[in-house]
Amino acid sequence: MRAAGVIVGAAMLGGALPVAAQRSLVVVPLVSLAEHRVDAGFGIERSLGPILGGVGTLAFGSRLTLAVRALGGSLFGSKGVLDRDVGELGVEASVATVPWLSLQAGAARRAYATKLGRQGWTTVDLGAAARLAFAGGAIHGVWRAALFPVVSVSGLRGPDVAFRAATGLEYRVRTTTLGVEYSVERYDFPAEGGVRRLEQLSAVTLRFELRLR
Repeated sequence: MRAAGVIVGAAMLGGALPVAAQRSLVVVPLVSLAEHRVDAGFGIERSLGPILGGVGTLAFGSRLTLAVRALGGSLFGSKGVLDRDVGELGVEASVATVPWLSLQAGAARRAYATKLGRQGWTTVDLGAAARLAFAGGAIHGVWRAALFPVVSVSGLRGPDVAFRAATGLEYRVRTTTLGVEYSVERYDFPAEGGVRRLEQLSAVTLRFELRLR
């Protein structure tokens, strides 16, 4: 959250204000097909299922945006793997440095729940997003990458390596945008008792964006 505050403050000092006449709200419903994989030394535990949610983004001028997201769904385990519910709340600040590149900072709280218990995750991420236009600007290629300098997981030590990467396409028609994105999060936890825990969450996400005045 401190990193997000630094980015927001830099944008304000850099001339993103005044914003009273430049604010715009973007509402993005989304649906994902997500796969969760865990390898804790006993083979890969795999679960798959839909996640529904939405993102609300408030733009202040052309440089600064603040976004809040809420997601939830159910992941159904393969043979011998428990089904689990997942929910997430997150916030993200983004500052455009040049028209095609933005710096981002965010924080999120995620929870996985099975019939045996609940596991909470708290993360802070720092990253960037690049967008390149094709077909006269109607289509944009999108690439995102972020590192997680802070990851707290109930019952586990923090991971040695944690990152997220994503790529996708967006198609814009007037005030609406249709998008598809593939993303992957990877967490490599330190070995305990000679066993190293590896965890991954990947998803294919469809987005429908509507700009409101």
